[in-house]
Amino acid sequence: MLSLVFGKDYKNVRKEAEKIVASFSSIGGVVVERHTAETISPKDLAYRAESNSLFGEKFAYIIDGLVDQYEDETLKVLEKLGQSQHLFVFCEDAVIKDIEKAFTSAKGGVLGLKSEEKERDNPFAITDALLSKDKKKTWQLYRKEIDKGESAEAVMGRLVWAIKTLVLIQKNPKDTATSLGISPFVYSKTKSAGKVWKEGEAEKFYTELLFGMKPGDEMEYHLERLILGW
Repeated sequence: MLSLVFGKDYKNVRKEAEKIVASFSSIGGVVVERHTAETISPKDLAYRAESNSLFGEKFAYIIDGLVDQYEDETLKVLEKLGQSQHLFVFCEDAVIKDIEKAFTSAKGGVLGLKSEEKERDNPFAITDALLSKDKKKTWQLYRKEIDKGESAEAVMGRLVWAIKTLVLIQKNPKDTATSLGISPFVYSKTKSAGKVWKEGEAEKFYTELLFGMKPGDEMEYHLERLILGW
């Protein structure tokens, strides 16, 4: 028996391979072995495909990266593997169509896993959440950025810019975007979102943002405390 699982998310590839083996192992009396191109060869697999164990056990093999390392040699033994009573599951990060066809021709199962599209990061999502006074979302976006490696200083720069813009608009209600030197889009969005801030709140937040850090504090925790405590 024969299977091929491939995909860029190798963690999921291995997970699917384990599922295939688990299904095969449900019959009982199955010995599972895991190999790489360094621990087993196509010739070894061909030999094992035709061998019978002393006590009649069946074997399930999970093999990582063998097709990538030994493509020609592996293709030559696929038919034997497909006819075997044992199970051979190949895990690869990518294969060409000809490889897929070769597995199918050898009566093997082929499972290609599509990578999930990465969510596009919006650097202004956190400032939009802050201007809307959505404390929970602001904190979640902050933690997400920090956990992904963004510096607290970089995040602070965006927060300062957003709140400074809001304070400027609130203190000059009769001025236009042009007279304040703000883009019309940013002016309109900030002014609309800023309506949820009571008089003096944005200015107080701005002051705490810049000058509220205590001696010995780290920027990351200063911002987190401020976001959670406004």
